[in-house]
Amino acid sequence: MVVFAITRDGYLELEPIIKTLNYPVWVGAGVLSTNELAELRSSGLDLTEFSYSIEPTDMGTIQGALETIATHHPEQRVWLEFQPSKSTTFIVIGKKI
Repeated sequence: MVVFAITRDGYLELEPIIKTLNYPVWVGAGVLSTNELAELRSSGLDLTEFSYSIEPTDMGTIQGALETIATHHPEQRVWLEFQPSKSTTFIVIGKKI
């Protein structure tokens, strides 16, 4: 399993799971401070920060980020923080829902 936190609030909600050091973690730019990133990495956490921020309602950017994560962690489940907007459209197995 891979944890993908897009916002600071999302990271904080998952922090107890993240701090077990059992799962790789990916975060959007700016979710954590430079000191927090360094501290978590020095504790042994497999932590990657995207070079760009990710809006929780930006499906295109989220999809691209998920593809990047899948390249580095093939066939692993990704737990994604996501907050749909009222206009968000989902495609599931080629069907619009």
